[in-house]
Amino acid sequence: MQGCMASNLVEAEFERSEQPYVPSLDDLNPHPFDTAVYSLELRNAVQILEGACAQLCATVARPSHTMLNKVMAFYEPACLHVVLSAKVSDILRNEPLGMHISEIEKISGIDQAKIGRILRLLASRHCFREVSRDVFANNRLSLLLLSDNPFYSLALDYAGENFKWTSELAETLSDPMMGHSNAPEHSAFNKYTKYSCSFFDYLSGAAPGGLEYGSRLGMAMVAWGVATEVGAIVNGFPWGELPNGATVCDVGGGVGALSIQLAKAYPKLRYKLQDTPERIRQAKEEVWPEKCPEAIAQNRIEFKAMDFFVESPIANCDVYYPACPPLEEESSHTPAPLPMLPNYGVGRIRQYNLDLDMMTGLNSQERTLRDFIRLGAAAGLTFVKLWSVGEMGIVELSPS
Repeated sequence: MQGCMASNLVEAEFERSEQPYVPSLDDLNPHPFDTAVYSLELRNAVQILEGACAQLCATVARPSHTMLNKVMAFYEPACLHVVLSAKVSDILRNEPLGMHISEIEKISGIDQAKIGRILRLLASRHCFREVSRDVFANNRLSLLLLSDNPFYSLALDYAGENFKWTSELAETLSDPMMGHSNAPEHSAFNKYTKYSCSFFDYLSGAAPGGLEYGSRLGMAMVAWGVATEVGAIVNGFPWGELPNGATVCDVGGGVGALSIQLAKAYPKLRYKLQDTPERIRQAKEEVWPEKCPEAIAQNRIEFKAMDFFVESPIANCDVYYPACPPLEEESSHTPAPLPMLPNYGVGRIRQYNLDLDMMTGLNSQERTLRDFIRLGAAAGLTFVKLWSVGEMGIVELSPS
């Protein structure tokens, strides 16, 4: 019953859009909902459908069938890494009728029989489309893997290096020294790379390849913002009630994916972006001149590098925003309808994926609402309100 209601709601929301239909996966034309911030009702409906479908399949299939599929799931990111490295989506960009694997081989250099099997697995998972036997074309999902799309960098991060060092998680946790350590240089990243520096030091150039990886990661965060609806923060918090000239400090904001959106929506405010030196250089010299040159011209944005382990953010700002979404274990106000898991299961799995991302790369963790309240109290801040905006959420704290 809940699944039918969710499905009807999704269909109704799409029918009210500028393009009143749910696009087929074969439809290569952009749809307004591709980048729009979903309403709370639409977001919950999609999460119900995702969670309910996964739970239904897990319930009716043999346990061994379900678990075998789970332990073999690593082949998908492995195949994604191949097509990302070979830029197969780029090869198919101007081939709406598809291209035979023999032609894909000529451009990519990958054996046609092997690339065909890789693309067939991905097409069976709805990324790419097999038009006819051994003829493949892009679809709505594989278009995101075009190399000039910021999502390309995000996908290459997770399906590439991140995928490799995550495979060392069991060995890291069973290591007598690293397993019980909270030191940032004792992560699965360190176990795999053999680097003695922390992940952030690596991004700053402390080890080979770090600067290049960090540059790609900066662009990946732009795509992360779209996928996780960071834009919901722009309209989900009363920024417009701040006085003219109020300052917003985006702490650890990467290249400024969020503050760019805020700067466009609230030109009366002033912004300060802080991150590591290389990310600030990338933001100042590459991203903001292209994405928000008016803020630079009007002197509404200040770029300042910082060492998060030594320095404090710029003093005397009106709002400090560190991008750290709370885990919903203790902060969710909308448990899923029965018989679903209360946390929506697969429908909200990304928060737990991100928590493991913190573990494997940084030997750290995501925080619950209770954690934020406790940290705030230690810093002399009082909890005011949890703002539910998209996947992110805002924990509002004020001076005690």
